[in-house]
Amino acid sequence: MKKILLCLLAVMMIHLWVGVHPVQAREIKMVTFLPKDDINLTAWWAFAEEVNKKSNGELVIKFMGGPEAIPSFKQFEAVRTGVVDMIFSAESYYGGAVTGAAYTHLSRLSPLEERKAGYNDLRVEILKKQNLFYLGRPVYGTWFQIFTNKPIKRPQEIKGQKIRTSATYEPFIKTLGAVPITLPGSEVYTALERGVVDGYAWAVIGNISMGWSEVCKNIIEPRIYSMNVEALVNLDTWNKIPKNLQKMMEDLMAENEAKYTKFFAELGEKELQAMQAKGMKLIKFTPEDTKWFVDLAYKAGWDEVLNKAPELGPKLKKILSP
Repeated sequence: MKKILLCLLAVMMIHLWVGVHPVQAREIKMVTFLPKDDINLTAWWAFAEEVNKKSNGELVIKFMGGPEAIPSFKQFEAVRTGVVDMIFSAESYYGGAVTGAAYTHLSRLSPLEERKAGYNDLRVEILKKQNLFYLGRPVYGTWFQIFTNKPIKRPQEIKGQKIRTSATYEPFIKTLGAVPITLPGSEVYTALERGVVDGYAWAVIGNISMGWSEVCKNIIEPRIYSMNVEALVNLDTWNKIPKNLQKMMEDLMAENEAKYTKFFAELGEKELQAMQAKGMKLIKFTPEDTKWFVDLAYKAGWDEVLNKAPELGPKLKKILSP
């Protein structure tokens, strides 16, 4: 009887100790290329919240800051080398270091279609060489446009304008004969205000929150490309995460991509209308000029990729441009 009581007491002590000392959560330090409250991060925060909730305390994605913590163009190196564990960033900021040229914006497939086509597996293998794990891209449904303070009637009139750019649009901007000026989003307002640039290329979402509708007059209507934001995890960090939690994160990412595609498409339409309500003018081309503009955008982009990645480029184009 005494032995039974001692055993019961021992069991009670173990339960009490576990209650006082819970399992230590695995912390994932994460930064984003845009400020925390930017609307483009909506799906990302939903994903992070779901991970933290469903991991039952075993895993916590901890936000360390946006570009104010680590400049956007330096975040890729930070996650690759393990300074942080995860980033949510635009592939245009580091595509040159990975494949020779940025290309994900050229995809004509949705994230779901990319998974079915085998692109995700290919992207995982590509990024492993950089000591990174590709988790997915939870921002899809929006598009890019060119915005300018100089009114034009035909796309050829963009020639000579100074346009803020990143690797996403640079080949296209150059092919148009405009002058590309690489700047992070945080510097666009001042550059427009001071006339350092005549316009900029950016996603349809985020212009109002950045205040750019106050310092830019025109929206060039033809829509080009698709959102190219990715979630990347340091490979050493990823390999230390238990398999069940890895699967949970991958499953939640796939669900997030599917769920937010419609959300971002609708949000893009609303922001386009809101910019016009704030006084920005929508410049529309003729059907012929529109086709010329869009075709040139994709041709310039893929030509850059094929030139800088002659082995991988054709494979990427075949998968992403069915």
